[in-house]
Amino acid sequence: MKLFCMFTAVLLAAIAQCAVAADKSNGITYQDVKLQIARIQVQDSVSFDDAVESLKLRANQHNLKFVGVNAIYKEIESLTGKPAKRMEIFNFCDGLTANKMLQADITMIAYMPCRIAILEDAQGKRWVISMMMDLAKVKKLPADARASAERVMAAMKDMMVAASSGDL
Repeated sequence: MKLFCMFTAVLLAAIAQCAVAADKSNGITYQDVKLQIARIQVQDSVSFDDAVESLKLRANQHNLKFVGVNAIYKEIESLTGKPAKRMEIFNFCDGLTANKMLQADITMIAYMPCRIAILEDAQGKRWVISMMMDLAKVKKLPADARASAERVMAAMKDMMVAASSGDL
């Protein structure tokens, strides 16, 4: 649970933004967004590696390109010199959808690339966790960009379910 809380805090800190305001000292502006964190437990019969393979294969079926992974547990082990529970953040992108969204609202870049994590909690249970786009922001996009963004969100949910069940 401690690792889950740490991961959630890091994810929220990386993406969450404060109320719309300007910092007069440096010109930074902030925008309120509603965050949705989706999570599903990986079935006990599904190994971590099988969940990863299912995630990547399902992404490919949805034409979401795998663009990288952050094996954060390795960094934790390197810094602490102690074994860490496995946690990896997988990045996916649909370049055409990204382009449509950014043409409509450049702040949508904060959601890119799409990230889905698979991690073990303190009890050894495995989870698939992701942050979903703010639905209010998606609804404000032009019809074509909105439809593409909704397709990507549906694909991400499907990828999470596939990873949790080991479905290829």
